[in-house]
Amino acid sequence: MQAAVGIALAAGLSLPAGTVATEVSDLLPGVNDFRMQVIHKAQNETEWPFVADSGALLCAKVLNKPVVYFLPKQTPEVPRAFALDTDLFGMSMANLGMTYVLKPYGSLEVLLKRITPFVIMGRRLCAQPPGTSLSGSEL
Repeated sequence: MQAAVGIALAAGLSLPAGTVATEVSDLLPGVNDFRMQVIHKAQNETEWPFVADSGALLCAKVLNKPVVYFLPKQTPEVPRAFALDTDLFGMSMANLGMTYVLKPYGSLEVLLKRITPFVIMGRRLCAQPPGTSLSGSEL
């Protein structure tokens, strides 16, 4: 991974100064590169996949691809955001050790059915300008 970052930075340094900032922020996002939307469980919603009833959906481009996260609003606070993806193997590797974010599910099909709408919504969120913060169900 360090080699890939070094190569990306070296490639970026050969570009004009304005391009370098854009390219690097799309490769490794900073705090201002995230987009956020507050989400809440609707009353009587049965397919809500999370333990917490509310939280924030986050998206940033990492290596030029949108990456979606869920940050639950719960006590005690979670130490980091939970990565969401339809690639369940990749999602499980990114979230290794985080067993307290998703509600129990009977099968991988059930899990996929529950999280896919949030992955889609998060990717739509990533189409918004960096730093966007939505407080309702705009997407």
